[in-house]
Amino acid sequence: MVDAEKIPNKSVFSIDGEELDFVTGIPYKISNKKNYIDNWDGDHGSQPCLSSENHPPDHPKYLRQLWVFKESSHSRKYKILSIGNRNYLDSWGGRNEAKLYMNSTNYPSQNPCYLRQLWSFHSTNNWLFHSKESQIQIHNENNNCFLDTWGKSSYIYFCSNFNSPFSENFSNQVWKFIRTSDYELNAAISNFNFSSDTKCVQITKNIRKDTLDNLASSAKLTTTFNLQEEFTNTYKFRFNESLDFISETKLIFVIPFMDIEKELNFKYSFEANKPITTITKETCTINKTVEVPPKSRVEITDFADFRKSVEMTFKATVEVTATGDRYKNDGSIIKNTKVDADAVNLFLKENNFQGKIISSEGNSVIAEVHGTFSGSYVTKTHRKLEDVNI
Repeated sequence: MVDAEKIPNKSVFSIDGEELDFVTGIPYKISNKKNYIDNWDGDHGSQPCLSSENHPPDHPKYLRQLWVFKESSHSRKYKILSIGNRNYLDSWGGRNEAKLYMNSTNYPSQNPCYLRQLWSFHSTNNWLFHSKESQIQIHNENNNCFLDTWGKSSYIYFCSNFNSPFSENFSNQVWKFIRTSDYELNAAISNFNFSSDTKCVQITKNIRKDTLDNLASSAKLTTTFNLQEEFTNTYKFRFNESLDFISETKLIFVIPFMDIEKELNFKYSFEANKPITTITKETCTINKTVEVPPKSRVEITDFADFRKSVEMTFKATVEVTATGDRYKNDGSIIKNTKVDADAVNLFLKENNFQGKIISSEGNSVIAEVHGTFSGSYVTKTHRKLEDVNI
């Protein structure tokens, strides 16, 4: 694995196959009873400690408390990398009551020390039915022990006993993973499928009338018209599923009754069942050459067709992407870059997105959303020529 490569953002699973609420390649703090695992500026062979200080991002010791999970060659087993010193959590061959260590060597799978750096996660969610937060017990694959504070607030130890939620020492083995990086979600909504059950009123308006008089001439009169007319068009969208967590939304749709694709961009998001209205000023240009025969007069009338009070339901697909901080295999940071689809899925879950997920691939999640489109707008302009010879 090349150090310069980004750590993939993949969903993390418990040892039992439960999808947990965190992903690889994104920084987390690891806490027990509001004490945070801290590398304490140590290096290879040193021991991380617990700190009661929750350092904010602008604090010089902030990176000491950041950890990133990486996939391994073993299913549901992960490595834990310190962002502060780029060392890996390592059991160092210790067993029950031994301390946790850090190791600057990233052991490959064929190395006998490889399992010392592999960790699996036991979720307590199935035990604690009323818990709203994921609580994890962390198991080392080499010594078959769990990370445990042993009731202390300094070093992190190993315990060979699995403490159940009904054990008095259960809280010594319970860890929370707290995501530290922020993110922005963007949505592009397209492939609108409008219902055939449509409510609307069709109106035709006379927008201009001209008369070309060629009665006094024995020659044909040729005149070119260049008419520009400004119209006010209104488009309104209401989504059944809330998109109020989206930073920017793009709508790409074919305007009903026109077969013209239009793109609308919003620097804000859509709340569920709350309509967003866009009013646009659009100019229509009519270019036409009119020939008037000799000894005749022609009346020219220009019309505009409008659809008023249009209302129809729709189904559409939304492509959701997200940007946030990511990390490379060497522990270096990439600021404000696109995250992978599993991270996008997690962010959607955190925001209680109700749309139907269709697929996840690359940096995108594709989902199905529903809503109602309404509007009033001009659909076309046309011209009528009438001979008015007397």
